Amino acid sequence: TIDFTTTGVTAKAGEDFVATSGTLSIAKGEDQATIPLTILGDDEVEQDETFWVSYSNGSNVNVPEPFNTITLENDDNPLNAADSGYTTPISYPDYTLVWNDEFDGTELDQDNWNYETGASGWGNNESQFYRSGSNNVTVQDGKLVIVAKEESFGGASYTSARITTQGKREFQYGRVDIRAKLPYGQGIWPALWMLGADIGQVGWPACGETDIMELIGHEAHKVHGTIHWGPQGSSTSQYLTGTYTLSNGDFSDKYHVFSLVWEQDVLKFYVDDNVYHTVSKQDVNGSLWRHNHPFFFILNIAVGGNWPGYPDATTQFPQYMLVDYIRVFQ
Repeated sequence: TIDFTTTGVTAKAGEDFVATSGTLSIAKGEDQATIPLTILGDDEVEQDETFWVSYSNGSNVNVPEPFNTITLENDDNPLNAADSGYTTPISYPDYTLVWNDEFDGTELDQDNWNYETGASGWGNNESQFYRSGSNNVTVQDGKLVIVAKEESFGGASYTSARITTQGKREFQYGRVDIRAKLPYGQGIWPALWMLGADIGQVGWPACGETDIMELIGHEAHKVHGTIHWGPQGSSTSQYLTGTYTLSNGDFSDKYHVFSLVWEQDVLKFYVDDNVYHTVSKQDVNGSLWRHNHPFFFILNIAVGGNWPGYPDATTQFPQYMLVDYIRVFQ
């Protein structure tokens, strides 16, 4: 016989595992016995964690080590998935890298990013409460992670995050590359997009909107690139959309690069360096062209709303959008 007990190291008893202790008995003629351990799963984005099983008061048994280390591998953490997929270079001929975020730190760089918060429906009857801080945004292993969760907060049934560069990083023209792996599922709506920096003066849609990538989760093999425009004071926009469809798999399987090449009077949308949608000033049918001035970035996961519909029994939570980098070249 030998006594055993569990002790948390980086893992926490009651949160990651059930604390247990007792006496292990090895029957005469046997050379092994089992200590049952109960592991508690959670949906947080975490690193691997450890706890100890330590031993004492052995009778008729030799113990070579006073404890064993148990490692909880967070293999359901998408950050542990292979970093496979398409990538783009850090430089291009005739372009200069003017800003980038490689997400190499340990938290969101608020010199670059703002949190937008609340559960207003965001003009689309959406169901999430956008929160600030590490509940729904983490930066680790060189990735930005935005998490949409099924949890009640602030009167909403889901939480997520929406971050912007408004007032901090705003650009006019150039090439934008965003490498990301996307969430999926009915009612899930990730977006990598831009709004005109003059939105505070002229409102939407007069400020212009450029959706570099939108995906509706029940069609996880398709992404959409769109521009919106309209007169000041209007509550609706005109828009032109292009769609890129994968020949196999979906956009949650691995990383893809969503790019915008933006020049005066024309925008071109790319997935993995394949151009699939081009819009020019001539395409807006005589309307005022709203895309020749500075814009800022927005990254978010919406849950529910007019376009994707709402989550149902098939929707799995949490859902993650991982962003490897965002780069602007001019």
